[in-house]
Amino acid sequence: MESLEPATVVLQIVDVTLTDDDRDRIVQKFWDDLMQLEITPRATITALPQTEPAVARWGLEVHLAEPDQMVTWVKDMSERLDVTPAEIRLTCTIDRLRVQTQTDSPEQLLAMIPALRAILPAPQLLQARAQLYAQRGGEITPVERANLELLRHDLEFSPEAMEAIIQKALGPYGDRQAKLDKYREVLSAEIERQPIPLDNTTHLELRRLYQVLGLSQADVEPINQEYIARIKAEATHLQEQEKAARAQQETQRQAEVTQQQVVVRQEYAELYRQEYAAAIAHTPYPTDFDRGRLKQACADWQLDPEVVRAIEREVTDQQYGPIDSAMQLKYHRLRDLLWKTQWEAADQETERLILSAVSRDMQPIDAGTLAKFHCVDLQTLEALWSRYSRGRFGFIAQHRIFVQQAVQGGDFLAAIGWKSALSIGGVDVLTLRKAYRDLQFTLEAPIGHLPTWRWGATTLEGEYALDEGVVERIFHDVIEKCWPKLRSQRVTEVREGVMDAER
Repeated sequence: MESLEPATVVLQIVDVTLTDDDRDRIVQKFWDDLMQLEITPRATITALPQTEPAVARWGLEVHLAEPDQMVTWVKDMSERLDVTPAEIRLTCTIDRLRVQTQTDSPEQLLAMIPALRAILPAPQLLQARAQLYAQRGGEITPVERANLELLRHDLEFSPEAMEAIIQKALGPYGDRQAKLDKYREVLSAEIERQPIPLDNTTHLELRRLYQVLGLSQADVEPINQEYIARIKAEATHLQEQEKAARAQQETQRQAEVTQQQVVVRQEYAELYRQEYAAAIAHTPYPTDFDRGRLKQACADWQLDPEVVRAIEREVTDQQYGPIDSAMQLKYHRLRDLLWKTQWEAADQETERLILSAVSRDMQPIDAGTLAKFHCVDLQTLEALWSRYSRGRFGFIAQHRIFVQQAVQGGDFLAAIGWKSALSIGGVDVLTLRKAYRDLQFTLEAPIGHLPTWRWGATTLEGEYALDEGVVERIFHDVIEKCWPKLRSQRVTEVREGVMDAER
């Protein structure tokens, strides 16, 4: 193919309403757009000086090595004029042939293209026809190819040269399907790039894209509908996500409110604990005045009655001793009697509790029957007696005396004051059991003197009678079962006592 004649394109801004700065800015935008074209490296662009101040022409002069590229340049200038309105004068020259127009309309600028194609050299005629076919249907049909073949023959072009022109006209996407795929790819990228729906500028550019590709609105409509369906699905999914997020936020808000309420209730509960502790600082039972004040606090702070009862029980247990029971026994009266140091009444209340739990007929019981008494309850009795006697009374104190007497060969019942001894010269010659009424119910009584074992005594009047074998069994089978450490301590002390005796 012969080399093409060079061409010149002159662009002038002739809009008299513009300032010099405005003209310069518009020329710069045209310059920037033209520099983005693939053909620009083969073209020379220079700025036109302002030669006629009255008309204020200002613009660009472009020298093209390939005149067939004038059409591409004119299209780009039309697109820029669509974005930046201004009256321009465009002059296209090939050899000595010239086409000129002055307008501010992008459409009128595009109307130059047929005239430009008319002045193109013969090779450009074949290329212009191929571009027309490619842009009209997106591909070269058999009949269009036949027409191109006739034109090639008239212009005496080689088949290879014509094929190159066809491929150039079709662009990088050689067939219709490739162009549809390209449109789909670009549309997808735009949807991913910007919020939905697409803005008007993007819609305009997409229209230009499929037109440049030689596709029609009908060609790309299925693709558009496909993405519209996808957009709707994504919008529905987004709405569902937002709904779920709002529901989660509401749930979280309610949880925070509930947590706040819990914290407030906990704070009020702690305040009530302090108030109740102060009210029973000196007595297990609040005064009428304190009880009224506490009741009003419960109402003001909206405390749950169960919570209040639990607090009162816990605080009372902390200050006056716990009264846990695995046998549903009520130890309130016993605790009250011990707190008042009413030792005899407390001793009889202890007997009542034990017999009511293990003896239906309230008759004396032996070690085997006492073993049915739960360790939790036995430990509660021990804790109350030890607490209010400052460790002098209780089952553990009795066990300690029992072990000491076993080691020393003494009489346990006499050691804790349940027997009296007649001594001559420091030697006990006679021991007598005491009647229950002769026992001591004060803190001055011997260690381990209380609580008595009324529940196991066969008589309480003439003498407080307890079988010594039963006493030993109670310590070994009942007391040491509930306090396992006492067994090991007893064994250790007895062994040491035997060794001392042998030495």
